[in-house]
Amino acid sequence: MDTDDDVEVIFSDLCADVEIDGLFLTIEIYKTNLDPGWILEIVNEFGTSTVFDDPFIADGLAWQQFEKTVKKEGLAAFLSKKEKRRLFH
Repeated sequence: MDTDDDVEVIFSDLCADVEIDGLFLTIEIYKTNLDPGWILEIVNEFGTSTVFDDPFIADGLAWQQFEKTVKKEGLAAFLSKKEKRRLFH
């Protein structure tokens, strides 16, 4: 039986730090050795984390979801209300 000590976090080679329109984001795509689903987490330059609810069957699909979200919702998708006011008002 596995214990917490046996959990290994595996990071995708697609993890990256990116700058879009002057906003810095860290894209983290990872899974554990106990679960095959890839987790997509975006951390903005203020430290706010956005984690997508559903895991992805492949790390490339997680990256595609990041790109799709930026195209559809813009960078505001990864900002809190307070951060949006600070940047856009």
